[in-house]
Amino acid sequence: MRSNDQSPAAWWFTAATIICVAACAYAGIARQAAPPASDPEPQEVQPAPGNNRPLYIDDQHEPRIMIAWVRRDGMRMELSRQIPWGTKNDRVDLGKNLLAFAAVGGTRIDLQSGHPLGSVVRVGFYKADKQQPFFADIRPGSVVEVRLEGVRFIEAAKPTEGTALHHLQYSMEDVLNCGLDASAIDQYNTARADDTLGGAVSEENGRPGVLRVVHGELPSDAPRYYRQGGEPAGDEDPQPAERFATVRFVKSEEDGTIGIRAELPYELFRHVRDPWLRTEPGTFFEPTHFHLEFESLPHRAFPGGKPPAESNDNADASPEAEAAGP
Repeated sequence: MRSNDQSPAAWWFTAATIICVAACAYAGIARQAAPPASDPEPQEVQPAPGNNRPLYIDDQHEPRIMIAWVRRDGMRMELSRQIPWGTKNDRVDLGKNLLAFAAVGGTRIDLQSGHPLGSVVRVGFYKADKQQPFFADIRPGSVVEVRLEGVRFIEAAKPTEGTALHHLQYSMEDVLNCGLDASAIDQYNTARADDTLGGAVSEENGRPGVLRVVHGELPSDAPRYYRQGGEPAGDEDPQPAERFATVRFVKSEEDGTIGIRAELPYELFRHVRDPWLRTEPGTFFEPTHFHLEFESLPHRAFPGGKPPAESNDNADASPEAEAAGP
């Protein structure tokens, strides 16, 4: 209601002013409440297509591990146990100065050299007492056998044989006492000579190609000794002579689980840059930890869902491959 002393023109001017101020105030409040046009609400990230999910193990199925060597008296020392999947910190005491674990993941994943769809599994060992030998009373020239069996995935999968890897880790004290730098604590023995794990492996910190993947029996004329670069050594090569390791992948006919069996000559536990060039037990510093690992890929990672008979390289499969059949 307007007062008696206001003219009609003045009244309409006052009303328009009030309406304008109210509109501006409302707009300001609205601008504060709503996000700016340049900052839209985040969109929900769509999940990747089903075929691009990684491979998972069946962690309800416990694997079996085994390690063995021959003692100086000729007796075989064998330690085995069925253990749950865990991490490298979930160690089981096997006795004889050995702590063991079975875990998903490994060096290939740590160095970002795994396949996007793959799954890396490993069996590893630590010294319970770092001042004591890894393999009690091991005979010179002995081979250390390591097995990881009973690995089950939630879908059809196949090991990528060329990804087999033997990783060793030495104590900082031993490395520095040998005149090496801190980067020398890790060492890698690989199955393929060109498997550098993204440039991390060289002849300075590993033996590329020393793990020889075997199907069936090893031919009697197969080269026995290894030379840096993955080539076999001849009789004229200087000592120390280092033998090839043997790796076999196995599949259980009973339950379809897979596994790996490795025969690792004891001299392969010697640091590749150990200046003393000795291979006899007790003459070189051992690692305080080592593990054996490999990567597997789901069948759907291969064209048509059918992996080749021998998958030697994780580049054989594609993250974009579509499964077109069983």
